[in-house]
Amino acid sequence: MNDKLENKGPLVAAIDLGTNTCRLLIAQKTEATLVPVEIFTRIVRLGDELVTYKRISNVARGRAVDALSECAKRLEKYSVSALRCVATAACRDALNRDAFVQEIREKTGLPLEVISTQEEARLAMMSCADQLTQCTRYALIFDIGGGSTELAWVELIPGSVPQVIDSVSIPFGVVTVAEAIRGEPDEHEFQAKVRRAMAKETKAFADRCHVHPHLRKQAIQMIGTSGTLTTLAAIYKNLDHYDRAQVHGMVLNQKELQSLIYKVSRMTLHERLLHPCIGPQRADLIMGGVVIFQGIYDIFGINEVKVVDRGLREGIIFDLFLKTQGGVAA
Repeated sequence: MNDKLENKGPLVAAIDLGTNTCRLLIAQKTEATLVPVEIFTRIVRLGDELVTYKRISNVARGRAVDALSECAKRLEKYSVSALRCVATAACRDALNRDAFVQEIREKTGLPLEVISTQEEARLAMMSCADQLTQCTRYALIFDIGGGSTELAWVELIPGSVPQVIDSVSIPFGVVTVAEAIRGEPDEHEFQAKVRRAMAKETKAFADRCHVHPHLRKQAIQMIGTSGTLTTLAAIYKNLDHYDRAQVHGMVLNQKELQSLIYKVSRMTLHERLLHPCIGPQRADLIMGGVVIFQGIYDIFGINEVKVVDRGLREGIIFDLFLKTQGGVAA
C-alpha cells in the first residue's frame, strides 16, 4: 500500500449491492475528515426479473458476480481495517436469495450480508447525519432505491448522533416500478396509481410516528439521499454533466421541485436518453423515482428538501469509523 496512505490513518471499505447498482467505497480517516481512496460503481440491474418471477435472474447473477469480483480485486490493493458488504431489497425479496448469497461468497470471497429494512434506514441516516442541523428537533430522511424506498423519522439530539425513532421500507423502487410499468397499457395512469399507493403508505407511517403536529408547524427537516433527487438537482443547475460537488447539499424549494417534475415528465424517452444528467442509465428509471417522491411529498409537503449525494456505502463507512475510532467528522 502507498506509504502516504499508511501515514494518514486506517482504511475502511463498504460495498452496497443494490437492486440497480453495485457500489464500492474505500475511505481513510484523517484528523478532520474522510478521504475517498477508491470508488467503483457498476450497474447490475439485480432486480430485472424480481417483479415478474420473484427471483434474481441468472443473467443478473452473472452481472453481480462480475461487479463484486472487480470490487474484491480492488480491495486486494489495500490493507483495510474493516469491511462491510451489504445487499438490500432485491436480495431480501428474492426466493433464491440464499443460493445467490452463497454463490457470491464462493466466487468472490466477499462476506455478503442481506440487511434488514431497519438497518438500511439507519445506514441511510448515518450517510447524511452531518447534513442535519439543530434548527428543528425532527427530520425525515428518504432514500428512493432500486427495489424499495426507505423512510426514517429521526430525532436530533444535541451533542450526539441523530437517532432513528422509526422507519419503514415501502416496496416501490425505481427498478421495480420501471419493470412493472412495461406491462401496463396506460403508463400515466399506472404512475398515478403508484403515486397514490406511495402516499397511502407514507401517510400510515406519518400517523404512526405522530408527525402531523410538527408538520403543521413546518418544524421538520427533509433530506433526500436518492439518485432521483440528485438527478433533479443537476437538471435544475443546468449542468452539462453530472457534478457531485455542485449537487451535494443543495436545497430545492417547492416551486423549484414542481417545475423540475413538470419538465422531466414532459420529456420523451429519447430526450431523457440524450440529457447529460439523465442518460441511458436513468432514462427508463427517472419517472418511477419522480412519482415515488411525489407520493412522499403529497403527505409531508415540507417547503424545502435538502439533496444529499450519499448512500448506504457512505453510511457504512461513517458507521464503521464511529464504532472503531470513536466518531468521525464527515
